[in-house]
Amino acid sequence: MTRRLLKKLARTTGKLISLAEPENRKTRPAPLSPEIKLIDPHVHTRYSDGQATVRQVEEVCLTKGIGCCVTDHNEIKGSLKLCERGRVPTLPALEVGSREQIELIVYFHRPEACEAFFKEHVEPYRRRRLYAYLPRSLADLLSGAFEHEVIVSVPHPFAPLWKNVAHGRKRRRAVWEAILEADCLEVFNGALSDRANLRALQLCRQLGKIPLGGSDSHQAETIGTVLAAFRRNVTSHNLFDSLWNGSLAGILGREDRPGYIKVAWGTAMRHSRKFFVPSGLLVQGEDESWREAILRRLRA
Repeated sequence: MTRRLLKKLARTTGKLISLAEPENRKTRPAPLSPEIKLIDPHVHTRYSDGQATVRQVEEVCLTKGIGCCVTDHNEIKGSLKLCERGRVPTLPALEVGSREQIELIVYFHRPEACEAFFKEHVEPYRRRRLYAYLPRSLADLLSGAFEHEVIVSVPHPFAPLWKNVAHGRKRRRAVWEAILEADCLEVFNGALSDRANLRALQLCRQLGKIPLGGSDSHQAETIGTVLAAFRRNVTSHNLFDSLWNGSLAGILGREDRPGYIKVAWGTAMRHSRKFFVPSGLLVQGEDESWREAILRRLRA
């Protein structure tokens, strides 16, 4: 892949990224057709470190005419609630953290499988602090996930520090073995820089993985800033098969997605709050602020 092509790909924010390697430099992505359905497969809610309620996520999706997958950190309540409501296309899913401090997003074909995996491989190992990571290896988590009908994605592979798959020598073998076993690679993350996303796109093409893109939204207003575009209309019933069978047409990113520095600062603040205050204090009601949730628990 030449430098000129890499620069061209770096300018694709706000345009449809073709998933096939272009035959020549003059090839342009095909325009979106009315049949293409848009899904944001990486969204967080108040059940982990997001700020939006499930109801707010649903309303944003209905307003924008998109679907989404709730992928809370080591938690499935928000995802299952969105599935039960049945108003927007979605899949039961969660973002599970490992001992190696690399995360995996696991999409399940059925809610029952999601719940079974959570109860056996996640819930017994969750901690009140450092909530995003479990004291379980990537190999163990993948083994448990593959007991069910799942699609496993590696999100934000070139995020800063320990979330970067190239970070750290001791864990390198375990991380790359997990990447090779995974089905998808997130090539466009709404919280990362164009350079980091471009590196992920290169790696995805080299390994022949299914490319995915998601907003990694933690606020209602950023849901849908990065979308996976399908060639046919999708519902909760056929979304899993559409993703597995390669019905993706491309990844769509909006130019008005929040800046990288702003997102990084917001993420640091949310994780700091979770670190200093036990997660049990931060279980919010649908219409409750963080402050109200903390005061309610302290009074109990």
